[in-house]
Amino acid sequence: MRRLLKTLVELLDGTPAVYGDRRRGQSVVELALVTPILIVLLMGLVEVGWFANNFLILLETTRVGARYGTVQQGDTSPLSWNNDGSLVPNSIQNFYPPDLTTDTQRIGVRDCNSVVADARYRGFYSVLTCVMLQSMDPLDFKQGAAPDGGEFPDDFTISVFALQLIDPARVPAAHRNKLAVVDLPNLTVDQEKLLPRVLVVGRYPTNANECTVDDEGNGFAWDSRDPFDYLTDNVRTYDLRKDEFGNDLPNIEENRIYYELSGYDPFNAGDPNSFERQRGFSYVGQHYVGGAGVNCLGSEWTIAEVEQLINLPGFGLEDTTERNKLASFGLVLVEMFWQHELLLKNPVFNPVFTILGDNTTISVWAAFPVPAVEPRIRFP
Repeated sequence: MRRLLKTLVELLDGTPAVYGDRRRGQSVVELALVTPILIVLLMGLVEVGWFANNFLILLETTRVGARYGTVQQGDTSPLSWNNDGSLVPNSIQNFYPPDLTTDTQRIGVRDCNSVVADARYRGFYSVLTCVMLQSMDPLDFKQGAAPDGGEFPDDFTISVFALQLIDPARVPAAHRNKLAVVDLPNLTVDQEKLLPRVLVVGRYPTNANECTVDDEGNGFAWDSRDPFDYLTDNVRTYDLRKDEFGNDLPNIEENRIYYELSGYDPFNAGDPNSFERQRGFSYVGQHYVGGAGVNCLGSEWTIAEVEQLINLPGFGLEDTTERNKLASFGLVLVEMFWQHELLLKNPVFNPVFTILGDNTTISVWAAFPVPAVEPRIRFP
């Protein structure tokens, strides 16, 4: 045995044979040892290419949906959306109590055949969803129970934001201290309070724009505020018009000057009827918002995260003149979640891939302007 091992080591080490002593099989042994490694490397290269291909298809799918949203006006504008269709149907995802008054609409807006055939189901979120489903080809949108006993994470989530540039110096003094602040790493707290900033002043659909419940079913506001309540006083803020003598006119609707868009809905931690379990329009409700204790469907993006992105945290912009050049605009944010599977099912990769669990879900997003929801809030 020792002699055999010595001979094998000499073969692999490339020790030249003594003249007249022929050694056969060195190349065969080397090839036998190296070939499996080469096969694994080649299969790994194929899997990387497969993942990259799927990622690019999904990324382009979200871009197609977001771009299509920029031109939607009139009946397909986000402002014309029928809120009866916002929540995920109970028949698709047993997350909400059955509601016979809205379930037909919820199902119809998520069926592309119905969207094409019936104008009642044709709206901003439904047409974007159908366009994205077509753009996924040749990938499949997986729905329902997964082979492992759980459910597929595949889902589309669509949110529309109204973003307004607010200069604190122009806000009436009575409301200035209530103005929401954007937390930016390059600015001090005093600068954040004094400098102009772009704030989320609305998020659509209005009945699915917050996460206000925890995993035990108790009321808890995971967002810092209601998307429409940028003055953070828990009401739709307004002032009364003045008469010629400077006195307030009677407090009736036509005499009110509103500083916030319509859409605010109060949250009461003690009232389950005020809870919202969905952030954004969710196609099939298979994606749950990440985070410990959260029990909501839909978008991963909070108000604070959107504001931080739009306020250009990578730039200084510590001057009022510079920051006043930031724009007010509408924005559509499309997110997609899709479970990636190995192409070759290599037994070497499969155990490692399975250990990752939920990390095998590809998450992509795209955002484009939406002129239809551009806010035009003016202060006197």
